[in-house]
Amino acid sequence: MDFAEFKSRINATPVSPELLGEVMVMIAKLSPAERDAFETRTARVADFVEKKGFGEAAIFVAIAITVRLMALDSVLDDRLIKEWLLLPAAECGGSYVRGDLLRVVAEEPVLEGPDGQPIFAIASLRERLTASISAEGRA
Repeated sequence: MDFAEFKSRINATPVSPELLGEVMVMIAKLSPAERDAFETRTARVADFVEKKGFGEAAIFVAIAITVRLMALDSVLDDRLIKEWLLLPAAECGGSYVRGDLLRVVAEEPVLEGPDGQPIFAIASLRERLTASISAEGRA
């Protein structure tokens, strides 16, 4: 499978915002060594997803989740996302991600960045986030 086909499959694999959120919480509980090692983190995500009943599709759903979360990392420095959608989590020194962002991340197409890394198109992500937040009357 070439990268274009892989990317198409990632984008065609449905991932719910709820599952993304659950996986983010699970990853946050991993040791730093497990969290930082791509293969180990992906294996933990696959185990988690398999326990959710995805069966044979678990490994690819896990990869789709992992790639989407990597693409999310590529936009977390954006002002809009920081100000509107990240909430400080004092107990762990990190941030919570609001559901609005998870809904968009679950649906936004993953693209290939200049160094081959998964990214989201920031303009598209902003538009979808603004529309989502405006629709709920919180813009």
